[in-house]
Amino acid sequence: MHPIPLSNLSLVRQALQDFPRPDTLAVELLSGWLRQHGITDSPLLIDVVTLHYQAAPRADSHTGAADNAVITQRMNLVEALLANWQGETAAGYGGFHYGNWAGLPPAGQVILVDRLVPLSMLSNAAPYLVFNGLYRRTQPSRYAPDNCLPIRAENFQSFLWNLHFHNSFKARLDTYWDKRQGHYQRALKIAFIAACNKQVLLNSLSGPGRQLLWEAAQLIARSNARLSMLNIYGYISTSIVQIRHASQPLVVLYLPGNASPFHEFADSSAMKRWLARQCQDVAKRDALMACFARTDWPDGLDFSGLRTALTGLGLYPKAHRLSHDHPGFATSGFWDPQYIIDFRPDKYDSTLEGDLFTHLTLLQKRRAYADADSQITSNHAVNKAKWANYLNLATNLLLPLMVVLPELAPLMVAGGLAQFSLGLDAAINGKTPEAKAQGVTDQVFGLFNALPTGTGQAVRYAEVFRTTRPGFFRSQLLDTLFNARVGAAPLLEQTALEPAELAFREPSVQASTHAAVVTTVEENLRHRFAAWLSTRQGLVNEWVQYEFATNCFIRTRDAKLISPPRWALGTEGDPALVLSSSQSRATPTHPQRMATLRALGINIELPIDYEPYNGLQRMPLPKVVSSIWVGDQPLQGEYLEALVHNAQVIRSSGYRFQILLSRQNNAAYLHNLKTLRARSESALLMPLEDQEFYQNFTLSPYYPQYRAALDGNQGQGRNFASACDILRYRLLEHYGGLYLDADDRLLAASGADGTAPLARLQLKTTRDGLLLSPPVSNDQLGMYIQFNSSMIGSHPGNPNLSAISDEILRRYQLVPDFYASRPDARLAPLPFQAYARRLNLLTGPGVLNHVIDERLPWLKQLRELCTLMVSPLYDLHATLELSELHRVIRDHVPLDQVAEMGHAHSWQGP
Repeated sequence: MHPIPLSNLSLVRQALQDFPRPDTLAVELLSGWLRQHGITDSPLLIDVVTLHYQAAPRADSHTGAADNAVITQRMNLVEALLANWQGETAAGYGGFHYGNWAGLPPAGQVILVDRLVPLSMLSNAAPYLVFNGLYRRTQPSRYAPDNCLPIRAENFQSFLWNLHFHNSFKARLDTYWDKRQGHYQRALKIAFIAACNKQVLLNSLSGPGRQLLWEAAQLIARSNARLSMLNIYGYISTSIVQIRHASQPLVVLYLPGNASPFHEFADSSAMKRWLARQCQDVAKRDALMACFARTDWPDGLDFSGLRTALTGLGLYPKAHRLSHDHPGFATSGFWDPQYIIDFRPDKYDSTLEGDLFTHLTLLQKRRAYADADSQITSNHAVNKAKWANYLNLATNLLLPLMVVLPELAPLMVAGGLAQFSLGLDAAINGKTPEAKAQGVTDQVFGLFNALPTGTGQAVRYAEVFRTTRPGFFRSQLLDTLFNARVGAAPLLEQTALEPAELAFREPSVQASTHAAVVTTVEENLRHRFAAWLSTRQGLVNEWVQYEFATNCFIRTRDAKLISPPRWALGTEGDPALVLSSSQSRATPTHPQRMATLRALGINIELPIDYEPYNGLQRMPLPKVVSSIWVGDQPLQGEYLEALVHNAQVIRSSGYRFQILLSRQNNAAYLHNLKTLRARSESALLMPLEDQEFYQNFTLSPYYPQYRAALDGNQGQGRNFASACDILRYRLLEHYGGLYLDADDRLLAASGADGTAPLARLQLKTTRDGLLLSPPVSNDQLGMYIQFNSSMIGSHPGNPNLSAISDEILRRYQLVPDFYASRPDARLAPLPFQAYARRLNLLTGPGVLNHVIDERLPWLKQLRELCTLMVSPLYDLHATLELSELHRVIRDHVPLDQVAEMGHAHSWQGP
């Protein structure tokens, strides 16, 4: 299991779009300058070189004159720009850069030697000549007049000094934060959660530590986590976070930029001792210092800076003494970590309130601008720091993301321009092969990595954070194709910035009978076909569309071509689609098309014929609407408001509205009865347990499961929604009419006549038919374009209702301990997801759709036609008569025209 599903890393990579890259900005500016001089070569392939050269001694009379040379400085133009390059002046200029200070070029090609021949002690000549020049790079390296550019080094240095690169780079920073601050903040949260998952899997983070981190990230309510930035001697870190437990001594330290960045300590004292030990190592001291503002590093005139503090911590319990020639009046001594770390918190308060990642983003933003300002140099005060400083600025922004973008890890180690550019290109474009990505994910980087707490422990998969998109949603594509609302659920709201949690949704891959192509459902509930194609370059994974006419597939990126290439399924067991030529392609038969579609999970019957729907003998349903309230809870919130609303709508519709209230808990029953009498006088309030159908139900084989769902092993695994699932089919079998879940809402009156849709629309179906709303999707339940069971219409005595009850019982007998326990949806989302999907198949919509598949083929065909419509079908309009299909859907699954689904999701709770 990966800490984060690799297919979701695009959410992190979005934070790298418009990223302020000093390398690409330098290339852009230099390329423009070179073009002005008639040079089209890449500045990465042009070196600015400083040569020391001298005439080579002649071995004999016929040896040609040549100059020996050593290279004292060489870098490509991009490196030179980032370093604010300054050449070495030739003899006679006294180190001043004026006039033709770059020197005269060698007359011919130089011979590179390890060292120049020293002159005789009696010689008054210069030991060598100096030349600074721009050379096209060659392999092997050579320096001659033919690859020396006709641009003087003086002109290049003048260009650098007048460029004001700092201003251009800050403008890129401005653009980045304006466009991508939200994406960067989300990426920080994704990286934080992924690192937590990783350390859970590696057993380097305990259960309590993991829960504390979930609170810090607000994956669960923040009740115990107390957050602050690390304080050393009053200097506040820009990236290291302390996470403390409010009532226990537990402390977790977050050091981003490490493969395992969370360090867990029994108490604060242990954390401080550990930090002091890290300061004993010079490299680790430098790494810690990099987590603080640069202005905090040096000593002041009369106070010690962070560098001195960290050195003193590393020496403790020995004293730290400043050298005698140390400037200023600062003193040093004993640096006790128990005092120096979390230094005077009353004065240097670093407590964090609100969203952690908003705060970290603002800190990184301020740090980026501060580091950019530190790069300012002038012609007369050239900064001799390494050219890597601008890259370090960019790298600091990327450090927290390394744990989810392993492509970045090598550049952190190598620290070179070429590695920086290649690593960032790979991270932005996401073209690293998955196998390589996984290999790098497992590598260790950083100097502060938490170690596993022991060996031989079971991997704690249940504690890994995973999520699904909650709620029922109708398909936007169906609405678009029919130009009408199709479904009783809301549309999935499209947001400009999806939440970080969705990065931890496992991709849903539908069952397939063919390895070459599968159906996937993405986080936005969009259906796509992913296929392996057999090409000359080998197997290639592509998104494809299905073409009904040819029974072939077309690459999505080719769909707009006039005559795109077609790819067909090979022989059974073939792992990839093969290119299909029009000459060898025969007209497919309907059985062949059905076989292909069934491999994609679309169980449609061909040819498509709507005429049988016209021959169905449909009769009006009894005008009764029923809702149930089971369990021992008082009616309130969304449930109460929906029932009151429905009573008002039904009052003038000609229907009877009956609400069956459980007397399982007498106090709750009396409360509910009183509340509803006061607010919905027209509803018929009926004690559930007193009704004839219920008394018969208690004698049936279905009743023990109902009781198990209500009692749930003394409450540990009870599920009132599942109990209601079981009961609704017995209620409908007795009364008929329309059943609504307690949170479903009838559509209110609209239009000039003021009549509710329930009063206008005649609900009718066959004697054994079911009236439903069009198919919807629910990611939590693992159901995609399926009928929901929250609202059902039927005639009394419908044998298919008993078939559903029988199937529920059969499935329960396979898992009789299902109601013994239930995972905590907040603290164990992965086990709860599995529980929710088992519940769906046991008593929820999954079992309803199964019985429809077996006993109501006309309903099954409508559902599968909807699935076909939301799938990537290349010739959809030529395949389906949309107007006729829309009519059939409105006639036979019409409940979205009278009601809408509730959003209480009671199945998630007891």
